[in-house]
Amino acid sequence: MKGVIHRMDTTRILKKPMALCIFCGLSACGTFVTYTGTELPDEEVATFRCYSRYYFVYMESCSFQAIDGLRPGVSVMFGNTSKILPGSHWIEIAFEKYFGGGGGVTDLCAFDMDLEPNTGYQVLAHSLTTEISHLAKHQHRDFYGGAMDIEITKPSGAREIRRVHATCSPFGGSMCRKDDDCVHHPDIRCFPKDGFPFGQCGFKDAGQ
Repeated sequence: MKGVIHRMDTTRILKKPMALCIFCGLSACGTFVTYTGTELPDEEVATFRCYSRYYFVYMESCSFQAIDGLRPGVSVMFGNTSKILPGSHWIEIAFEKYFGGGGGVTDLCAFDMDLEPNTGYQVLAHSLTTEISHLAKHQHRDFYGGAMDIEITKPSGAREIRRVHATCSPFGGSMCRKDDDCVHHPDIRCFPKDGFPFGQCGFKDAGQ
């Protein structure tokens, strides 16, 4: 869609195996801390993790794009762990796939979730399903529904898997609920989407 703000698309310029190896290394490091002040112990925060899976010439991963509209800095942009204060939050995640030397973001999904302290949350690999097929996404430029499995580890060690429903868009972009969730620029705002709990960041003159 014309005017939609996309994140820096480093995922689409990886054309050589060596570049892919470098990206794989970056994706495994960095923690996105979403609160300010002194670092808190794990007992007082929720720990949310994405995943990375490598199968010789195929890679699949997810990464955090925003927590409540707060976006990670460059140093943790490819990190797969986030530390979040307990409470209700909305979370935006990018899902990426690579085969050989090419690939990129396939889905960007956002969802609401209540988080508890001293509790771990893990997005399970390969669990994302969407209402439209991958091939259909090439002609689709609007939102669609999705769902993923998240494994929750309680302080006692007990585990449960929760199916979480999400709002998704194809190949990137930035979701939002207010203008401040978007890149701060006088010509960029948050455009609501009828029938969905999230909007999409875009230019004011794009006519969305």
